[in-house]
Amino acid sequence: MNSPLYILERSVILLKKFSKYALVSLLVLFQGCSSESIPEPTEQNIRVVTLNEVGANAHYQESRFSGITQTESRAQLSFGVPGKVQKVLVDIGSRLKAGDIMATLDLEPYQLAVDNARSEASKAQIALEEHQANFERLNRLKSNNAVSQQDLDAARTLFLTAQASVREAQSRVRLTERELSQAVIKAPYDGVVSTRQVEPFEEVAQNQVIFTFDSSAQLIVESSIPVSLANALRSTNEQVISISHQGKSFEAEVSHIAERASNGLSLPVKLRIQVPEGNFLPPGIVVAVNYRLKNSENVLLVPHGAVYVEATSNSAFLYSFNGESNTVSKKPVQIIDIQPTGYIINAELKLGERYVAAGAAFISDGQQVRVLGETR
Repeated sequence: MNSPLYILERSVILLKKFSKYALVSLLVLFQGCSSESIPEPTEQNIRVVTLNEVGANAHYQESRFSGITQTESRAQLSFGVPGKVQKVLVDIGSRLKAGDIMATLDLEPYQLAVDNARSEASKAQIALEEHQANFERLNRLKSNNAVSQQDLDAARTLFLTAQASVREAQSRVRLTERELSQAVIKAPYDGVVSTRQVEPFEEVAQNQVIFTFDSSAQLIVESSIPVSLANALRSTNEQVISISHQGKSFEAEVSHIAERASNGLSLPVKLRIQVPEGNFLPPGIVVAVNYRLKNSENVLLVPHGAVYVEATSNSAFLYSFNGESNTVSKKPVQIIDIQPTGYIINAELKLGERYVAAGAAFISDGQQVRVLGETR
């Protein structure tokens, strides 16, 4: 087994195997050193991004808030005097014209008071006429020294007293007539009955609320808006406001904006609604108030993820996209306001310019990116 010939044969076999493996290793090494297979060095990973484009509507600010419909005029109606309800002529939902009678008390006590006051006024007028005639007669006699000055003064006093009595009686007539009129509730203007809180034959107190009455002339929406939006509404005429409810939209316009915040954050606002004929929008319901305002040239709304704020400098910026090199570059911005749908910023972005819409915190200036949905 260990003869010289055997040892020589085994050596030749091992040398052949070694030569084969060495050759393969050298080929692999040369292939790895080939310039065609060496990848270009990269300093960063290519990230996939989504882009937004600055369009024609980019400089419009859109926001939505809730509001409640109300009538521009609402009244709580009551009797001006106490008494027993005699008639109730309307109910909830009744539509009335101004002056229509809604309810009456038992009018007899108040009518009797008017009759009595008028009778007393008539008596006072008769007494006045008698004292006036007597004073004028004595005044003529005094010119001939037929009566004393004392009798003339007494007649004048009675005449003046009678005049005062007539004025008092006439005031009493007007007062009782007013009480009689307040025993009847009439519609103050064209409108609809919203609530009714009385039934016939009930005893009611003076100024007890009987009806709530809403005007049918104009519908408004009461809402609250941020101070920034209130300032924008005051400063621009390019605004479109609409009210949405159950798939229908109605035009609206600002009626009043309060000067004082109601809750420390927002200002109350009232808007008039234009409800076309054939449409019905009742008061007391929750609606959506949509605002669309034209901002200044460099002001626009961008998604929250498009803006990144550096912690060290506290400066904000977004990334503008270069389509030729597929790279992004920083562009400084100023955050004006924070909305639920994004930031309102001031930035020098041109029409048609594209910017990274999300993930600004995860890319860097000059980084190469790939647009989502586009092929390389």
